[in-house]
Amino acid sequence: MPRPAEYDGLLRIGSLKPAVADPASIAQFLRTAHDMHGAAKATMPASARFLLAYEGMFSLVMAVLEHHACRPGDSGGHRATAIQRVAADLALTPAQQSVLGRMHDVRNRVTYRAPIPPITQADAEAMHAILTEMLRAAAPLLDGTDRGGA
Repeated sequence: MPRPAEYDGLLRIGSLKPAVADPASIAQFLRTAHDMHGAAKATMPASARFLLAYEGMFSLVMAVLEHHACRPGDSGGHRATAIQRVAADLALTPAQQSVLGRMHDVRNRVTYRAPIPPITQADAEAMHAILTEMLRAAAPLLDGTDRGGA
């Protein structure tokens, strides 16, 4: 299946950059997403659960991007653009895309700007739920990719 035309536009403006679609690399990103999804089910502090689910989500984003022979660009906002593009491709609802955007903002706030207010249990649950939905939605696209038993 050819990649959606929106990828070509994002490549032209530098928001994405070309990459080789390596099946082994895609499989590893997908395994990492599944591993982090599973680990985030455990009882742990909200911040740890949130960050595991966030990184699992971004590993899945990387798998989908590489499936389409792309990677995030180097400009500011490259992660947000990549996440938004993949969320749209996976047909997340507008409400889910909104939550995902807010969770990305939470991650950036606590990582780069200010750890207060802290990540809440609701944030962790929302991020884990989004990762669950993204894994489900990506399965048909990445069907046949070795998930390492996940």
